[in-house]
Amino acid sequence: ARLADACRRHGRNLLVPFGCINPKLPDWEEDLRRCHEVHKMPGIRLHPNYHGYKLNDPAFARLLSVAAGRGLLVQMALSMEDPRTQFPLMQVPPVDPTPLADLLPKFPKLRLLLLNAGYWGGAVTPHISRIKEAGNVYFDIAMNERVGGLARLIDETSSTRVVFGSHYPFFYFESALLKVRSAGLPHDQELAITEGNAISLLNGRS
Repeated sequence: ARLADACRRHGRNLLVPFGCINPKLPDWEEDLRRCHEVHKMPGIRLHPNYHGYKLNDPAFARLLSVAAGRGLLVQMALSMEDPRTQFPLMQVPPVDPTPLADLLPKFPKLRLLLLNAGYWGGAVTPHISRIKEAGNVYFDIAMNERVGGLARLIDETSSTRVVFGSHYPFFYFESALLKVRSAGLPHDQELAITEGNAISLLNGRS
């Protein structure tokens, strides 16, 4: 409620509230209902690694089913902080997205946006080619690293399934802008990534 109020008072026509749902808490369905029906949020956000569940947990599948039934966009942060910068006794590793390869085909109406999906844990990087092939999963570019990373992500998915993301204020906003400008994309692709794809997702289109 505070989030929705703050976005309305300080960021009208700019900030869009997404309620954070934890499917391991009691009565999370009511939290989701309020996000959708009371606060008119277009979607929800998930933090599996901070909330302590894996993507093969039945509660996660149940949440995807309910969200898809309501037509809500689901944002899931795979990482909030690079593990290389975390104190050794307080590690929060990135979410392992591997179970999505089997889950996504079960929810064809689901729209899932993976946030901070660029860092995959070094040598233990899961194989995600099947996830990228799913037509209802989208990727932001905030943690997309390496030279040519944006063009490579578009080639592996589609220019209609990549959205601009900066992870500001944790990262410099200008860094994300530079990724787009240095990619040398055609104008229509650049426009789609910087605004068009996000507008479509917020409006319930994919």
